[in-house]
Amino acid sequence: MYSESLWVAVSEEGWRPPTPSAELNFGIGDVLRQHPTPVLAEQFEQDILADLGNVVSNFIESGQVWALIIGFVLGYVLRGVTTYR
Repeated sequence: MYSESLWVAVSEEGWRPPTPSAELNFGIGDVLRQHPTPVLAEQFEQDILADLGNVVSNFIESGQVWALIIGFVLGYVLRGVTTYR
């Protein structure tokens, strides 16, 4: 089931804003009564070296490495042409 978007189309009434599903009226007393527990550390299941390997292999397979090499060569040539010694 899809969630309601910001404006919902209603055939006879035109456009109407969605009705909130929760009560939004709360005071400072409600905020002060909350006792949030601090998060000391979070653990993530990530393999950074594998992600880096995927990035490098995608960089090579997509041909972007050739654009990088050509850009370095053209930049070096342009620098050599425009530099006065």
